Amino acid sequence: MDLTDSLDALKAILSCVQADGSQVSDALLEERQEAKLKKLKISELSPGMLLLATDEGRKRDKTTACMSPLLANNGEYDQNRACDAVLLRRTDDGYQVCYIELKSDTPSGYEGQFKSTRCFIRYVFDLCKELCGHSIKISRERFVVFHTDTKNAGRHGLRMKPKFTPRSANTPESPDKFCVRNGDAVRYTEFI
Repeated sequence: MDLTDSLDALKAILSCVQADGSQVSDALLEERQEAKLKKLKISELSPGMLLLATDEGRKRDKTTACMSPLLANNGEYDQNRACDAVLLRRTDDGYQVCYIELKSDTPSGYEGQFKSTRCFIRYVFDLCKELCGHSIKISRERFVVFHTDTKNAGRHGLRMKPKFTPRSANTPESPDKFCVRNGDAVRYTEFI
């Protein structure tokens, strides 16, 4: 199969593409019914963008969710965990990759999800290079947690980090956190 560019290669390799910015401008991220943050809309997607449903993509059958049947499923490490979604945005200098997790109230437990998903994305990019002939450079990585407030208050936006932490420090251990309400819409430009 002759693929014209890296975006076509990604779409051909992945089964978890939830939204293609060349076809839709909005995508809905959904969580379990018992979660406080059940739905969040990512808006203003544009051509050159893919939203991957990485968490849902692991659940192909009724067995325990896993990133690959080749990985042990003993829970000793986080190799089978995934964040809720990954937003890929092609730019002139490579791809911007934003790992997204939805949490309720006081967010925690996301570090392993982010790390495992980052490993998976790097693996997919290597597959594109080796099998499809398209090198993909990561120009920027972001880790973002969207979460509710315990009182469902009107507060919306980025939770600022303590002053001693540089704003640019964004890692699986220290993601940007945005307070939202269930059903809110967030423009991708607000977090990537």
